[in-house]
Amino acid sequence: GEAELGPVSEAELIDLYRDGHMSGETLVRQAGQETGKQMVEAFPYLIEVPPLASPGDGWTDSSPHPWRRFFARTIDLNVNAFVFVFAWTLLMTTTAPNQSEFWAPFFVDQAYSFPRALLTTAFSFLGNIPFMAYSGTTLGKWIFGIRITQLDGRPMGLWIALKREFAVYVRAYFLMIPIANFFTLAGAYETLTSEGKTSWDRDYALMVKQRPDSEVQTLVGVVVVILFVVAAIWTNLPPEFSKAP
Repeated sequence: GEAELGPVSEAELIDLYRDGHMSGETLVRQAGQETGKQMVEAFPYLIEVPPLASPGDGWTDSSPHPWRRFFARTIDLNVNAFVFVFAWTLLMTTTAPNQSEFWAPFFVDQAYSFPRALLTTAFSFLGNIPFMAYSGTTLGKWIFGIRITQLDGRPMGLWIALKREFAVYVRAYFLMIPIANFFTLAGAYETLTSEGKTSWDRDYALMVKQRPDSEVQTLVGVVVVILFVVAAIWTNLPPEFSKAP
């Protein structure tokens, strides 16, 4: 009717429209503006793009889940780093065996810790881009039930995925600088919980959908985190602890 509601996020607004709670003629306006536009004028692509998948597809929760996202990102970064180290070592030992004496210690020797960290960190973030660009999810995000797309449900594409990963690398992880990134991660957590969306998802007009909380989802997440912690401890044990008696 004549009542005003809001403010709501763009993603929530799209959901209200797609669920039939408002029509294409409903007036919408940004906070602070006096006049508004019809929904189809403000979001013209809604006329051309078919509705999102039905709630039966399982991705229906749009509420913020910061810890799910943190653990999903942690899994992705470490899996990508492992894949990079394994693939690079295999490639160099098969195509340039004369350089194997350098690359073998490069990934284990403390003397190379800084350049090794730069390489693995770069690949850890870049490795997410093709998956995010075309499917909206990665291994970690799929495990924790997270998918990110444009507001109309379309994949974000390579360019937006690249810019988003760079934004996460700088704004949330602060170039992976220890201690300093604790504060940037805390700031990202505060933004997500208070505003319902991270700054990079808001800047690039992206929508985050999750599988709803359930006993199965929680169990899978807990098991994966425990396995990850055990693997991290095991791989960082001093050599004398990993040797058989």
